[in-house]
Amino acid sequence: MTEEIYTIAAAIAMPSEGETDLLELLCAAAEQELTGTLRPGVTTADCREAFLCAAGYLAAAGLLAGRSGQTEQFTAGEVSIRTAAAGSRGAELRALAERLMAPYSDSGGGGAFAFREVPG
Repeated sequence: MTEEIYTIAAAIAMPSEGETDLLELLCAAAEQELTGTLRPGVTTADCREAFLCAAGYLAAAGLLAGRSGQTEQFTAGEVSIRTAAAGSRGAELRALAERLMAPYSDSGGGGAFAFREVPG
């Protein structure tokens, strides 16, 4: 399953040659992290598609977070190029992974709103 996760993460993060080993480790860690959040009785086979995408997003988020020191804006004459901040993109990917896994997760839906009993 780690190979499939790597394929997804690599398509998102487009690792350089020097980042491939790190991305492989991040994929294995993401797989382990998400497996640990599954509700009792839920297996990775039960949520395979969501699991693969979410793990790929988490691994890509980790790699992008490590790139946060890169240039976000470049100007030459009258031409200006601005990219999204790697850190914010990583946070967006992590949030998306949490939403994908919310139905299968024991973590309570990744911060989803819920009413609790209130005295009074």
